[in-house]
Amino acid sequence: MPPTAQKLQFRPRARIIRTIGDQLISGPEAAVIELVKNAYDADASFVSIKFIPPLKAGNGRIVIADDGHGMALSDIQDKWMEPATAAKSGTRLSPIKRRHMMGSKGIGRFAAAKLGTRMALNSVSDRTGSRVEVLIPELNWSMFDGDTYLSDVSIDYMTQESTLPTGTTIEISELSEDWTEPKLARLYLELRRLISPLQQNDQDKFSIYLDLSGCTKETAGFDGWTVLGTTHDPDDTEGNSDPKKAYEVQPFPILTSSDYEVSGHFDVAGRFHGTMQIRRAGQAPQPIDLVLPLQDEEQSCGIVTVQLFLFDREAAVVREAIRKAGLGDVSAAEARQILDSVAGIAIYRAGFRIRPYGDPENDWLTLDKRRVQNPSLRIGHNQIAGYVTVQDQDASGLVERSSREGFEQNAAFRRLHRLITDLLAERVEPRRQKFREDAGIARRKRTTFEDVRKISELEPLQSLISDISPAKRSSAQDIIAKQSALLVERIEALEERQRILEAQSSLGQIIGEILHEGAPSATFLANTGKRLQTRFQFLFDNSKYTEDTRKEFPEKLALVRDNGEKLRKLFEVLRPLSGARRGPPEDFYGVDAAHEVLGIFDSHNIEMEVHQEGTAKRLVGYKDDLKTALVNLVGNSIYWLEQAKTQNPRVDIRFRWQGGEAIIYVDDNGPGVPEEFAEQIFDVGFTLKDGGTGLGLNIAKEALSRSNASLHYHMHFSAGTRFEIRFPCLGG
Repeated sequence: MPPTAQKLQFRPRARIIRTIGDQLISGPEAAVIELVKNAYDADASFVSIKFIPPLKAGNGRIVIADDGHGMALSDIQDKWMEPATAAKSGTRLSPIKRRHMMGSKGIGRFAAAKLGTRMALNSVSDRTGSRVEVLIPELNWSMFDGDTYLSDVSIDYMTQESTLPTGTTIEISELSEDWTEPKLARLYLELRRLISPLQQNDQDKFSIYLDLSGCTKETAGFDGWTVLGTTHDPDDTEGNSDPKKAYEVQPFPILTSSDYEVSGHFDVAGRFHGTMQIRRAGQAPQPIDLVLPLQDEEQSCGIVTVQLFLFDREAAVVREAIRKAGLGDVSAAEARQILDSVAGIAIYRAGFRIRPYGDPENDWLTLDKRRVQNPSLRIGHNQIAGYVTVQDQDASGLVERSSREGFEQNAAFRRLHRLITDLLAERVEPRRQKFREDAGIARRKRTTFEDVRKISELEPLQSLISDISPAKRSSAQDIIAKQSALLVERIEALEERQRILEAQSSLGQIIGEILHEGAPSATFLANTGKRLQTRFQFLFDNSKYTEDTRKEFPEKLALVRDNGEKLRKLFEVLRPLSGARRGPPEDFYGVDAAHEVLGIFDSHNIEMEVHQEGTAKRLVGYKDDLKTALVNLVGNSIYWLEQAKTQNPRVDIRFRWQGGEAIIYVDDNGPGVPEEFAEQIFDVGFTLKDGGTGLGLNIAKEALSRSNASLHYHMHFSAGTRFEIRFPCLGG
């Protein structure tokens, strides 16, 4: 019998509906929020959520009502009854108010299945012409638990003409789980966070009402007004034209009592237009100039609006911030708890928060992790509250997960993440630290071995000797001299230990280059060695493989030699940076050291060159000190050239001679150091790199000082960045 082409069809069981509600929606609070978003998509001006006790599993009711455009029978049949419908994904704007749709997965409506066993639906709509009311008196979700096929499930409904206002009411009964006071408090908190405090469009206002008036100690075991944080009596309507106002969910207030505020937006190209205000200093907002071009594995995330509020957490400061917010006088511990409860950077779209961003426990920017490396400069998750507003999916590329728990980790989300973290790292955190240091709140970390040596001379004690009697003066001078010599000896030992640690840190600066340069050669040698070993037997056995093997061996051996030589040169360049004990100063050609350092970085697509004026002179000191400094300076230049996507990037090391010194310029044509941070760049811990240690330039300066050389930054160099090294010359 000849084969015949046939077709198979999927026959989903009815329980797939429960699967959607139970498994793709994370919890009951999330289910309520999905129904709220449905009301928003229906162009409603409000949605009301009413809990009717007893709120125990198998009992109680939740009534969710809105005044949107409602659903006609055709909407219920073709959209509402169709799981994962594409009705919203194709049309991203609501029909009347042209709102950006919050739902697009076609699963939100089945959140009702998550909340209770039974549901009734009433919807009034005039979208088909006449105003019609559709009633589904009961939908028993237990019908979807057995082996029944989805196509075999039918639901009773009734329709009639109506004069009632448009809108939809969903009543859920026989609740799936208990609604306790803590759970309702979490829901209230979620609803408060759901509404963006930045939305000021009164013409398209969307209000959320949470009615817990039926919850009393007698009916529910707790007072619903306590959950809402009020004792207001809604029955007292005197002077109140809208009784529902008592139930309205208000967003969290904008935290204008913060110590620092950042406000603005990123355009599509990644340029930030905005300001930073240091409120603690009483300063006016100052502009922020920052451009962040697209990096590899990123795509545009559209226009991003940013509102960030930063706090210092010293006891007196945090108490004052809470008092200014109108929350009264509290202890430092209570103030920090309040701050913890509002901490986090939320993401909003179309006026609604995207969960879980903004939850106090959700550190999606990994601020705490980056702060561990540099606690004096970086801010932690509990020091910042804020709001990031993004465009719709088409404009931003940010796609919500089917579970409604955040965005997919795609190229657009990586872009959004870097925009915020680089804004903090390159502008906000350095400005904050500079203010704190200038104000004496934080201590500058500028102590060098040069400073310690001066202290070891004990000059203040020497000046006091003249007041001692001549008989004791000589003895005192001997004691001071011995102690000073002992201090110098200890300082030199510490300096040698510091030198070794710095050398190892400098090695960390180029570890990426080692992997980039050495790993391919090492892999090639390992693989080729294995292949040659297996093919060696064919060289002399006159088999069918002999001729090909004899041709292959010379080619492969030449490549083995080339890759081995490449590794040898790499290790030769790195050997001086190993931190091994060294002898007395020596004379050497600095130009050679510069060429060796540029060789470490020659795999980058950046033009790099060494220049010299006249005949090269020999420098006096330690070659590895100069190379350590150059590795850090050139590594920094390459980082910022690549970060800024500089056109025709280049790094130049220029030597010229002046008296007994070599003047060495390390130039690049990158974005340069913002003038406001020029005085801080040599401080330990200060960095404009996200994830940087803030050690590189300090290490470079300390390394040069051991060879009696110096390092300076040219603040007014306009073509990019310029550092100047002054190094002693032979005969100087």
